[in-house]
Parts: sequence; structure tokens; C-alpha cells
Amino acid sequence: MPRVLVVALLLSGWTLGVAAEERPVRRVVDLDAAGVFEAIQTSNPTHYDKIRQILQGVLQQPEARVAQWMLTTFNARDVSYVPVVLTSHPPQRRLAFALDATRYEITLVLTNVRGEIVPAR
Repeated sequence: MPRVLVVALLLSGWTLGVAAEERPVRRVVDLDAAGVFEAIQTSNPTHYDKIRQILQGVLQQPEARVAQWMLTTFNARDVSYVPVVLTSHPPQRRLAFALDATRYEITLVLTNVRGEIVPAR
């Protein structure tokens, strides 16, 4: 009986530790809105630096590695970089991620898309 109790306590402690690492997102910030990026620079310089570096490097990363790159380099969680290119000129794509308790969303202009036409099958 004591062994079962010890295992149960260890598992519950591990579960609480994992849950404590996950910070719930408290607000969503649209980086496309006018003046928001500049406001972040003064209100949260740490996030500003991370966001600036993410935006400079995301298009240089292989698509399949974007989420892992952002997690390991910037501790960005819940990364959404869906492989859907918006049909606009120039082409665009949505990027969303969480830093601490804030989720950031932005529309990126793609500069690395080749202009080839692929027929539908």
C-alpha cells in the first residue's frame, strides 16, 4: 500500500509540474494593427526583441522546422505556421505564436515563393 501511495504522489507532482510550465494565454495581440509593434517596443522590450528576430529569421527556416526553431531559440509556444499561402499579390501567410501569456498573430509577406504554375490533377 505505501508503494502505491508513493507512486501516486510522484505522478501527481509530475503532472502539477508539467501544468505549471504551461502558461495560459491571457491576451492576443495582432501585430498587423497600426502602432502595435512600436507599443511593444516600449511596454515589453524582451518580447519586442524576440518578435523582431522571429520575423527576420522565419522565412529562412525550412517550413517543417519553424515551430521547433521558434521553441528552442525564443521559447515560443503554440506556433501556428499553416502551409496555406493566401492568394494575394504578393503571396502571404499567417504566423501565430505565444510568448509567455501573450499570443501574437501576424500576416507575413512571402518573398521566397517561386512563381511556377503547378497543374491540378
